[in-house]
Amino acid sequence: MQPEISTPKVVPPPKSVVIAPKSDFQASVTEGQVPLNVKFISKCTGEVTNWKWDFGDGEFAAGPSTQHTYSSEGVFSVSLTIEGTGGSDTNTKPAFIKVISDVISWKVAKDYIGQNKVIDGVVVGARYATNVRGKPTFLNFNNPYSGYFTCVLWDSDRPKFIGKFSSPPEAYFLQKHVRVKGLIEEYPKGSGVPEVILTDPSQIEVLEK
Repeated sequence: MQPEISTPKVVPPPKSVVIAPKSDFQASVTEGQVPLNVKFISKCTGEVTNWKWDFGDGEFAAGPSTQHTYSSEGVFSVSLTIEGTGGSDTNTKPAFIKVISDVISWKVAKDYIGQNKVIDGVVVGARYATNVRGKPTFLNFNNPYSGYFTCVLWDSDRPKFIGKFSSPPEAYFLQKHVRVKGLIEEYPKGSGVPEVILTDPSQIEVLEK
């Protein structure tokens, strides 16, 4: 009688454990001025095959890390949606990115005397004061301009502006929506009246021609 031969049991390999993905991320900066460039880095866990970023300003991107430039001011929520073998997950960080602008209205310029700012407004009055020492050009953001906000362009700098705009500055800028940048000074001293001295055409930009 032949002895009975036992067949060894085959032990199946252990099943691999699928880890559900978990979305998380960080940013290089969360606050700054326009334009604000931000690098976003995925800190997700689990097996991830797809990344979708929503920057909160209507723009999107893919990949584990990405860069985005915010070109307008505001407070933006950012989302990262991921997919993997174990499912999907979305992480939204409300009000995560704060973008501020250095642009102020001419109406509040007096509050920023001594600071460099970009001032927004409409030139409603302009004159070339040939009878005043130095022959300044006044660009007024309210009439009468005294006590409000004025840009002054001295006669010595006048040729640069005429060369750039092919027109006398008091005629070219009148009734136009502009932005001017420079140091907000007080004149006369102690008056609280703000003004910016324009020495170069790059200091003034026409928004509506």
